[in-house]
Amino acid sequence: MTTPEIATGLAFAGHPWIKRTSAILRWAFPIVLLGFVVHRLGVIGWREIWAARPSHIGFYLLLVAQFFLQPIGDLLVYANLWGSPPSIRAILRKRFLNSVMLDYSGELFFYFWARKHLDLAGSVLVHSIKDSNVLSAGAGLAMVYIVGLALIAAGGLPVRLGEENWPYIVAGSLPLLLCAVLVLAHNKVTVLSRGQIAATFGIHAGRSLSVLAVEFGLWELSGAMPGWVASLQFVALRLLVTRLPLLPNKDLIFLGVGIAVARVVHVPVAPVATVLVILAAADLMLSSTMAGLPWAVEHYFVLRKKHAA
Repeated sequence: MTTPEIATGLAFAGHPWIKRTSAILRWAFPIVLLGFVVHRLGVIGWREIWAARPSHIGFYLLLVAQFFLQPIGDLLVYANLWGSPPSIRAILRKRFLNSVMLDYSGELFFYFWARKHLDLAGSVLVHSIKDSNVLSAGAGLAMVYIVGLALIAAGGLPVRLGEENWPYIVAGSLPLLLCAVLVLAHNKVTVLSRGQIAATFGIHAGRSLSVLAVEFGLWELSGAMPGWVASLQFVALRLLVTRLPLLPNKDLIFLGVGIAVARVVHVPVAPVATVLVILAAADLMLSSTMAGLPWAVEHYFVLRKKHAA
């Protein structure tokens, strides 16, 4: 992607009707989804949900640990690509935007932050951020395959690989195909070296594996699952939801889908709903505390200083 292409894309994104449409979708979709989720939780019963909350302290420690895995991975990736780690504050703000708004809105913020604060060429920043996301998607997809194969081996995913499934497998493998393009034709599509590509993929794969382990631990310690296969099923479900592109508030989507799946696989719904609510609330609270609120306070004082001047 060249600098003129980026400028054209930004100009298109800045068109008034694009802004209005994105603003409406950004707020309408979460509101409708939240209303649906609240209704489903009300059907289950708020008293039952409260009574089913996890009691193991390790569950809550893993909640906090899970939040920091992605920022730590991004710090390692960009420290390797840029020679020094970027600001942890910028990394947390990037994560906050990706969580509460649309996917990749945080990447756009991160690009402009890097242009302002780092002495690096625009092409280096563009390819670093773009290719890091491609490699992250590929590593995440590899984890989906690993978990899927584990579930098939354990009998927790009764599927057969027939000819009718191959188009879906090929389409779902697009991130890995893009990773292969980066490696095979790297001089034509990126400024990253093959060593940087390999290191970036390795860091993202390690982070994804750590996230899988922590999420599996969360479900195992929650007391909501009848066995480890059920825990792995919900880990796989969240993996699939997080792979869906350009959707806001994926935690709310996972909450709604998770409640529906619990009924299908005959898992106690109230404990599952409790864990799903805690997962969504914890991520929102940590994102707001670590990034959203400090950012809002900083913006307030900047505006106040401008008005005073």
